[in-house]
Amino acid sequence: MKKIVVFLAFFTMILSAQVRVTKTEALDLGTNTIQPVFSNDGHHLLFTSKEGLQYYDLVKKTSIRIADGGYDYIMDSEGNIRFRVDSFDNGLRLNSVYMFDTKTKNTTKILEKKRLDVVPLITSQGVYYIENNTIKSNLSKSVSDTKPIAFSYDRSILLYSGGTTKILKPAGEEKFYIWPSVSPDNKQLCFVDKNDLYITDLDGAIYTIVKEARAPKWSPDGKWIVFMRDSDDGYHFTESEIFVLRVADSAVFQLTDSADRIEMCPSWSPDGKQIICEDAANDELLLLTLDIR
Repeated sequence: MKKIVVFLAFFTMILSAQVRVTKTEALDLGTNTIQPVFSNDGHHLLFTSKEGLQYYDLVKKTSIRIADGGYDYIMDSEGNIRFRVDSFDNGLRLNSVYMFDTKTKNTTKILEKKRLDVVPLITSQGVYYIENNTIKSNLSKSVSDTKPIAFSYDRSILLYSGGTTKILKPAGEEKFYIWPSVSPDNKQLCFVDKNDLYITDLDGAIYTIVKEARAPKWSPDGKWIVFMRDSDDGYHFTESEIFVLRVADSAVFQLTDSADRIEMCPSWSPDGKQIICEDAANDELLLLTLDIR
């Protein structure tokens, strides 16, 4: 069955001639390397491993350990890396957010052990969080940030922009609304319910539904969304491949097809010419260089 799917995907790619992988580079950067993302300058990778949260220089081929671990990490244009750390107290999850300065190598606290409604949303501008049903931020009052952001909140999407909040349920009641994110042009929204990817406007009107699409990420120009299609046996992931969706016409292109790899959690480079993902089968990171047009 997989051979048929591969052939059809390959045939579609030939006809459209829009996307292809020109180079695949495997990076062995330690044990249990997961969830890689690019830095804002495109010259570094952030990922977690058995050795902790790390910062890898793609040019110098060297790594710096930032912390014991972390989630939702992001590096801004100033070289600051923000990341979340979870802890537990009497069975309750507490969220902390720290910032690591790659220039001074100093770590400062942004949030410390807060019991929040949902996990904080870390952006390159700052950190947003919901506490006692109120959206807050570590940004100073003098900072004007009008870019909309989206939380997965109480079986809905909470869209926040310029001090105004909007509750959206485009797919209906009692849906999961996971991985919500706003497009780079601030005009569209994508999210996943169970295994299906939805694209809507900022009022919740649905444009596109793509079956079996998880962990979506907008390309920097907003024209593409990369995602994974994975399967498991109830205990372990057994297969996963990387695809991209062309937003303009909902065309889907398969980027990977390998029996000996399990490609997961893709993320774009800032110039949109590369994708980094993890290979769960071989405990490596994969750097895919694209010809995309």
